[in-house]
Amino acid sequence: MPSASSVLLAIHVKRTDNVELKNPILSYIRETYSDREAEDAVDDLVAIQTLRNELVTSQAGSQLTAKDSYIKYYKCLTSIETRFPISNEKGNVRISFPWTDAFRPSKKTSQSNIHYEKAAVLFNVAAVISQQALQVDRATADGIKEACKLFQEAAGMFGHLKESEAAKVDNPRPVDLSPECLSMMEKLMMAQAQECVYHKAVMDKKSPGTLARLAKQAGNMYGEVSAIFNQPVVVQHFERSWVAHTKMKASLYDVNALMDQAKQYNSDTKIAFEIATLSEAFVRMQSVKALAKAVSSEMADSLKSQEEVLTLALTKAQKDNNTVYLERVPAFADVPAVQPAILVKAAPPTNLDASSENLFSGLIPDSSAKALSKYTDMVDSISREQLTALADATDAARITLKQAELPDLLEALDGAELPDLLEALDGVSSASVPEGLLREIEEVGSIGGPQHLQEILTEMGELRRHVEGDLSACQAALDEEAQADAGARAQYGDEWRMPTSATLAKHYWEKLHSYRSTMAQAGESDGKVIQRLRDHEALFAALTPDAAANQLPRLQAPLVSTGADPAVVVASLRRNMEGLSQLSNDRAGLEDRLKELKARDNILPKLMAAGSANTDALFERELKKYDALKADVAANVGRNAELLAAISRDAQAFKAVFEVPAWRAACEGAAGGIKTTLKTYKEVLDHLSEGLRFYMSLQEAVKQHQQQCSDYAYTRALQRDDMRQDLDRRRREAPAYMSYGGAPPPANPPYQQQQPYGGQQQQQPAYGKAAGASACRTFSAGEAAADGAAQRNKIGWFTSSCSWAP
Repeated sequence: MPSASSVLLAIHVKRTDNVELKNPILSYIRETYSDREAEDAVDDLVAIQTLRNELVTSQAGSQLTAKDSYIKYYKCLTSIETRFPISNEKGNVRISFPWTDAFRPSKKTSQSNIHYEKAAVLFNVAAVISQQALQVDRATADGIKEACKLFQEAAGMFGHLKESEAAKVDNPRPVDLSPECLSMMEKLMMAQAQECVYHKAVMDKKSPGTLARLAKQAGNMYGEVSAIFNQPVVVQHFERSWVAHTKMKASLYDVNALMDQAKQYNSDTKIAFEIATLSEAFVRMQSVKALAKAVSSEMADSLKSQEEVLTLALTKAQKDNNTVYLERVPAFADVPAVQPAILVKAAPPTNLDASSENLFSGLIPDSSAKALSKYTDMVDSISREQLTALADATDAARITLKQAELPDLLEALDGAELPDLLEALDGVSSASVPEGLLREIEEVGSIGGPQHLQEILTEMGELRRHVEGDLSACQAALDEEAQADAGARAQYGDEWRMPTSATLAKHYWEKLHSYRSTMAQAGESDGKVIQRLRDHEALFAALTPDAAANQLPRLQAPLVSTGADPAVVVASLRRNMEGLSQLSNDRAGLEDRLKELKARDNILPKLMAAGSANTDALFERELKKYDALKADVAANVGRNAELLAAISRDAQAFKAVFEVPAWRAACEGAAGGIKTTLKTYKEVLDHLSEGLRFYMSLQEAVKQHQQQCSDYAYTRALQRDDMRQDLDRRRREAPAYMSYGGAPPPANPPYQQQQPYGGQQQQQPAYGKAAGASACRTFSAGEAAADGAAQRNKIGWFTSSCSWAP
């Protein structure tokens, strides 16, 4: 059965249709060069056409062996790219390449762009590598190392694709070739590689502290993947199971990290930290179960054993602390955080170099191909420099605003929204909420807030119903057995010498009543917690950063200002912030312009016409097309620096005029109500978590008792049948002996003597081995009063008659 910790994901391949390559390229060669050169290129083109046709044909079967073919075809495409311009423009080779979306096969996109074909091929190479990783036997040390290696290779291929061919695909770009999707694929492969490292460390019996750090990193990496699913480009593109899987994995490895860290605390005899960590792990495990259920019921079921281990560890730690250590258990927020440790990195592809391919060697001189490669490197260098300058400007703006606590200070002033600034710069948290309080509120939100409490309550209700059903089954079995015993006594009178049900079943009834009493007390406790939850439901719902900020004081201008005019300071700050926001938008446009210009920069025809002697002059002329864009980038970066300096000065003036430190102190004081609500939330959460653990333990105990009652009732039924058969036989034999005027002989004389019925010395069948049946031991009233666990061992499955011990 698939388990939450064993299931990994592979990427689907993109699919394509047959495409005619040979004839369009031959026509171009005839028109551009001559028939003789076209004839020289026929064999190469036939080989490339055959290779692509084979890739199309292989789509009907397994793709695991297609990696080498894809790479070989990619190298051929590189040779084509440097010699034949493929586009819809007049005079170029017109070939349309159709490919389906890997995650939405019904969506097909066609482009007359060699880079689109190359991007699709590289995507499939990465996808096939991920599929190969899943086929490895990860139950062995060598297998899991191989899987980890393959996942890192797949990550490197997705990263290379994102930075190279995918950036040159025409717009509108297919979603599976978008930067967001490729980044997500790269991070997913890295997360799965880290997961393999974790399991390898488990196999190698590494220390719990090491395992905790590896698991924490895996959880963080899955969290990054999950976050990308929320981006607009991909949010509706993937099946829900993909989203649920990555969320579940992120939460699961967060729990694994806590459980492993708790083991380390146990080894270090830090019992208080162990209990706090296990308690937090138990709470988060409930979220993992909900997420796993969204993937599949089998996935949710696979977590039961881990939850049982967690529950037992927590129960034992609490018992040890209550009886031996007597340490105060701190809040989880006061426990040192687990520091993640990453041991994987993407492996860039090393087998894509096409320089050794001897294709079309007589058509285009090698010097032209080298010149084109040199020009491409120059363009790549310009692109990197400009994109780095733009990224640095954005990072500088983000850091400066964070240090200046903007735009939160302005929002705290009057709640006005700045135009898209928060989105443009990734946003910062509300300044009015104290940092520690904000962190606690975010933690509540991360586990589901009040909805999480309702989910635990629902699970408790289901467990309670199961326990009540098991108790009813216990009572039904005991009642049925008692009725059968009473009927036999009424039928046979004094001849019925079996111990009474009231005597033998006393222990079972006492335990049943004890469980019912416990359930009644638990129900009362549940009622109090439920009532407390209802009383605070509205307050719990308000445990969000925005709601908390609305409950705290707003910044206000002082009634009498002895310094700068508050209105002037605010106006200047707003004006500069709006200017910064516009610059941020302009940078996004500059990045798009640069990528588009680079994608359309095809100088191959000019290079071939110019010859090898004039390449430097050609390069100089062609690179001038980037000068205007470089100037715009420099202007944006320079203006960005000026505005940041002005914003820093305005922010200092703002804090002085509006007395921000005093306002912060007021916010801290006004946050008392929120802190009280948080405390109450955590108390309710602790009570519900404790209740959930209680019902899980009680369910197991009651199930054992139900089995004991069933064993007891079944055994008594067999014994009654044996006794009834013996008494009926004796009644049938008695008249025959009396007709001869003598006393009946002992039944089965070889049997051992037993105490007679009715207090007189009579021969009693022993129902032992002499009767030709398998031997079994007696079942006495004394044994029935023994402990439940021991009793179950003493009650066997009876297949023959048994001797009785009244």
